[in-house]
Amino acid sequence: MGRRGRLGQALLFLAAMVVAVAPAEAGSGGTASSTVGSVTPIGEEAFQKMLKDATGEKGGMKVQDGSLLRVELATESTVLFFTTPSHPAHPAVVSVKVIREDDVPRIFTDGWRGGDRRAFEEWFTAFTRRSARLARKWNEAN
Repeated sequence: MGRRGRLGQALLFLAAMVVAVAPAEAGSGGTASSTVGSVTPIGEEAFQKMLKDATGEKGGMKVQDGSLLRVELATESTVLFFTTPSHPAHPAVVSVKVIREDDVPRIFTDGWRGGDRRAFEEWFTAFTRRSARLARKWNEAN
């Protein structure tokens, strides 16, 4: 399976998180949103610490998917996507957090980049576009 196929599978998981948010009550006027946060530089040591924290003390469930490692932090409504050394953007991380405000999903996407800038930008953009599309679909359905 290619890199785009694996990313697609990971993004389907995010879609499930948004769908799991209860529909807004009629007249609530809530609008789902997708916010692109910051992109912060990260080195290999900080990358390894972030991965260790997510899978250790935060108890994240990890799923290996090709050149990505997905860590689901259910208690924080967050999914972290870590690159593996075979990924051109490595070391890099994307965090997608879905929170509920008045029963309306708010999707926040942040990143940490240490590898190839262009590869990271392409990868990060796929997440931000998908998050925006999920928010739009939620709004159309509600």
